[in-house]
Amino acid sequence: MILAGETSIRDVIPFPKTARGTDLMCNAPSIVAEKQLRELGIAIRGQAK
Repeated sequence: MILAGETSIRDVIPFPKTARGTDLMCNAPSIVAEKQLRELGIAIRGQAK
């Protein structure tokens, strides 16, 4: 921000997030399909309540 001469950090962040930590450009975080998890070899052992 300082090096770019901007007054707001939001003007120089390449991947801005909302206050809730979501990325509106790629809709992240989002639900992952079981097929995607299998492709990557990821197993979910328990679910959050």
